[in-house]
Amino acid sequence: MIAKKLLRSSMLAIGMFLLGAAQSGPVLAASGAPLDLSAYKGKVVYLDFWASWCNPCRQSFPWMNDIQQTYGKDGLVVIAVNVDHDHGLAENFLQDNSANFKVVFDPDGQVAGKYDIRDMPTSVLIGRDGKVHDVHNGFYLNKEDEYREHIQKLLSQKAS
Repeated sequence: MIAKKLLRSSMLAIGMFLLGAAQSGPVLAASGAPLDLSAYKGKVVYLDFWASWCNPCRQSFPWMNDIQQTYGKDGLVVIAVNVDHDHGLAENFLQDNSANFKVVFDPDGQVAGKYDIRDMPTSVLIGRDGKVHDVHNGFYLNKEDEYREHIQKLLSQKAS
């Protein structure tokens, strides 16, 4: 019985990884499913926290699609973490705002709490070394060049 549960758990994790790796659309992890950033060791992670009611979040989604497409081949992974308590609100948002990157659902704020997120959206830029290098509170169209510079700087650094 325990072996069956472990096998099913492993298969689900592999399936979620393969779905995410395909980059064909968002992957909504089930409530309570942990976000394991160790899977992205050696990559640069743009970890974005968003909510369905957030207008700047709507502006950030096309930009995140662009950076994933532009820099994904260089080792960038965009992961958007939704903090809505109601999963349906996130799904409705995603119907209107395409996400060609990984999306996870964090209704209890467990992941957001680890990063002390207070503003929507907030993006945490994690280097290949697994450390937080930059935090962008809010999303401002006039700061896109600055955001890109932060990403390019981390992508140019070798994994340790």
